[in-house]
Amino acid sequence: MAAKVIGFGRITRRQAIKVLGVGAGVGLSSAVTSSLSAAWQAGRSGSKVVFPSGAIIRTILRDLSPEALAGGATLFHEHLDGVYSRDSRQLKLPPPSSADITPTVTDVKEAMKSGVICIVDGGHPDMGVNYDHLRQISTATGLHVVASGGYYWQNTYPSEISTMSEDEIAESLVKEAAAGRYGAYGEIGDLPGEADFTPEERKVYRAVGKAHVRNNLPIFTHNNYGTGPDVPREIALRQLDVYESVGVNPRRVASGHLDSLPGKDADIMIALAKRGAFVGIDRVRGDLKSDENRVAMILAFLEAGFVDHLLLASDTRRDFARVPRFVKQLQAAGVSDAMLHTIQVDNPRRFLAFVPKRG
Repeated sequence: MAAKVIGFGRITRRQAIKVLGVGAGVGLSSAVTSSLSAAWQAGRSGSKVVFPSGAIIRTILRDLSPEALAGGATLFHEHLDGVYSRDSRQLKLPPPSSADITPTVTDVKEAMKSGVICIVDGGHPDMGVNYDHLRQISTATGLHVVASGGYYWQNTYPSEISTMSEDEIAESLVKEAAAGRYGAYGEIGDLPGEADFTPEERKVYRAVGKAHVRNNLPIFTHNNYGTGPDVPREIALRQLDVYESVGVNPRRVASGHLDSLPGKDADIMIALAKRGAFVGIDRVRGDLKSDENRVAMILAFLEAGFVDHLLLASDTRRDFARVPRFVKQLQAAGVSDAMLHTIQVDNPRRFLAFVPKRG
């Protein structure tokens, strides 16, 4: 049976034209579709997605074959639990979340009606995540939940990080990953509004990279795009440089928040994909006006031939159905169901699948 692709259904031609930001014209949809289809076919053999022997996807409850996620969509960066405010620079670590998970369970069930079968939770201890909540949410809904670990940005780091070496941090992350059933390291990022990483952040990036080299867990990042005028456009490329400096293959990294770059230019997205990294469009909002630039960036990225490098999410603690609504906009803009299957089903599996290593 073919995998279900989320977001089936169409929006009007007039809405599609508005999304694309162009004037009305006969044959717009077919021309766009033809262009995107040609770009997709040029880079694919049409063969089944192949994974390395022994590859698994680690959820908080069990290890899965990558084929177990072939029947629906995976959102690679959401927040099912946690109390940390991303708009704050608070210095104290939050306590583990004690919030009622009932609203989250309701939201998850709604998203699952649209074909979502797996969510990667982007929280970890310094963001106040309660891993028991993640287990409960998974059990209550049947959703596959991938837990992650690491450190968010400098002002959430535990005090001991300042006195630990890269290797000591890496060692602790390897142990935490094994004990906590992490399926990824993330989201790992930098302070809002800053023009570069702090020395402590750079140390943490390198430590996360070293932990990855030891256990093979994938890494997804937080870039501080959209948080101030001093943030350089190439900050995501610099972040990838740091990971590569300790031996991380870019194909094991998903660079986050690229849709928060100003404008519609997909230049940084394309530069990352050329190096092998996945690109996260992970703050989608599911409405035409808010997502206009996101759609334009994705179209440019797909026409450049990089469908195999795109991941989608909304980075929210509620309303995980934003992505299915966003997918309808992509469909209206000419993105085929075959490409959407690659983006929503195959790419997350390729990103998350890894062959476990010992220590």
